[in-house]
Amino acid sequence: MAYRPKIFGKIAACKNTLTACRAVVMTSVLLVAVGVNLPSSALASVTPDNQKAIIEIHGTGVSPLSKVALSAGKGQAIQAQADKNGNFVFTGLQYFSFVPLNLRISLPDQSSEAVVVPRSVLDIALDPYGSMVSVSGKISPAGSIAINIDGVEANSQIAGQSGEFSINARTPLGLADGTSSIMASIINVGEACCPSTLVPVAPVQLLISSIGVRHSSPTNPVLKKPPVQNAPSYMPPAQKQNQKESPALEKDPAKEKPKKSPAPYMVLGTVQDRFELDISDQTQAISFPSSSYDSTWVGGMKKLTDMVRNAIVTRTLMIGAFIDGRATNAALGSVRKLNAQAMKDYQVSDTICKFGTLTRSIAGSDTKVDVNKLAFNKILLDRDSQVLHTMYGESTRGMVENLNDFKAKYCEGVDANNGLSGYCNSTQSVPDKFFNRDVDYTRVFDLPLTLDVDYSDATLTEQEQQLISLFQNLSLRDPVYGLDNGKTAQKQDKTDDFQDLHQVLAARQLVGNTFANQVAMKAKGNGSSATYMKNVLTKLGLGAADATKLIGDNPSYEAQMEILTKKLYQDPAFYANLYDTPANVDRQKVAITAVDLMQERDFLGSLKRKEMLLSELLEMKLRRRSEELNQGASAEGR
Repeated sequence: MAYRPKIFGKIAACKNTLTACRAVVMTSVLLVAVGVNLPSSALASVTPDNQKAIIEIHGTGVSPLSKVALSAGKGQAIQAQADKNGNFVFTGLQYFSFVPLNLRISLPDQSSEAVVVPRSVLDIALDPYGSMVSVSGKISPAGSIAINIDGVEANSQIAGQSGEFSINARTPLGLADGTSSIMASIINVGEACCPSTLVPVAPVQLLISSIGVRHSSPTNPVLKKPPVQNAPSYMPPAQKQNQKESPALEKDPAKEKPKKSPAPYMVLGTVQDRFELDISDQTQAISFPSSSYDSTWVGGMKKLTDMVRNAIVTRTLMIGAFIDGRATNAALGSVRKLNAQAMKDYQVSDTICKFGTLTRSIAGSDTKVDVNKLAFNKILLDRDSQVLHTMYGESTRGMVENLNDFKAKYCEGVDANNGLSGYCNSTQSVPDKFFNRDVDYTRVFDLPLTLDVDYSDATLTEQEQQLISLFQNLSLRDPVYGLDNGKTAQKQDKTDDFQDLHQVLAARQLVGNTFANQVAMKAKGNGSSATYMKNVLTKLGLGAADATKLIGDNPSYEAQMEILTKKLYQDPAFYANLYDTPANVDRQKVAITAVDLMQERDFLGSLKRKEMLLSELLEMKLRRRSEELNQGASAEGR
């Protein structure tokens, strides 16, 4: 099967306007033959009405209330301000449709919530002779522009990294008659961060339309058809000939001087012809086999179109691959950055481990403080209340036992100017450990950080005996004689004395509570962290034996808090370890704050005990004053 495209001749176009066609043909031939190129000003002076036109430019999509600049040469620039919807218009711009026209449109900056796009510039060149439209300029990098001419020709392009572009398009409808329209669509894009992406802004639409100026409408309007040639020439209007031609004047050839031709290739003279052409429309067809279709113009255009399309698709795929690669690299970079941040923030720190290890036994030791406090307080209460089967259960026996205990343990013969040498009778294997320990507060209680005492078990150690004797002497009170069998308390006249005795016992127990709390805090505690606390002391310069002597094998709550709140920060290595990651330094701050909170709680308990002692002291002073007032009032009543 063969393709048979039809080619229609346009010879009959001059069928009804023979005279006009002849004048047009003769004028065109004359201009071409002599190589005349008339300037625009000369043409404008003889410009007919049907070649004057008005340009209108309508646009939308720019920033609201922004300014758009239009220029057509030096000193020919105007501006228009967009409305609140981003629409603007240039109207009433006159020009000559057969003269080349160059326009520059400067669009303002555009922005969205994520990106800001700089201003765009479009240079539009209209060539009426070649029916060519050239659009070039600069938009945002990777931005796109598409144009359409007279609804027939369309083209598009994506700007490069510099944002420059150039599009050429030819229209078969011609531009010389002043009736054309150019539609342009610009989509600018900007680069947004994190992750890096291309974000488009609002598209800008431009419509450049020209309208021919007509003072009078022709009687027979002719529809515009695509011309055969792409280079229309300036056609001056045809001159009408008189219906009746005057006969040629006969002159004497002898009297007429011959004229000299100004150019060797021109022949001057006048020739008049009259002829008529009556040519009907002709239809011609060309047939060819289907195998030769690719060799035809249509087949070549198809192949060219396929090549252009493939090039555009390939370029799009390449751009998409670059975008995918860029996104992948950005994602990998983010993951690696997070990994590096995690490795920096979660480095192992020896100082952090110290805080965790040294506080391992602090909770268990704190619990033993309460147990020893209750036990020691019970010892003092039983002594003051003369509980049955205790040393003070019998009044006289308590005093005798105290004296015997002093002679056998704490008496030192050199005291009293060696006057006790015959009185003392020490029964201890190592007497030096007991001499005057019942009265030496500094050596027995104040200086040691850990005491070998645990009043919650049945074992009685040397330091437990020394502490009991010390605090008995600090709060020694003679027992109440006559309460041994309870007979004295049953007498009516002794009831008030018994109540006074209970008031004294309550006040003494308030003082005994303070004694018991101090002893319990120095009682031996849980030894889970003893080894690590000794290491802290050895780094400060103490030997292993001295460290054990200072805090004991089972450091007390008092000793552990001494290490955590004081000794640990006397080591220069602690300050050197602050050259650590910021996250580890923050963790050290949290650990120090936690230890500080524990110390503040201990301080709060001490303030409470102090408050109770002061309150009781004030109460006793007020009671003495009230008794004096009562006695004075009783004396006056008598």
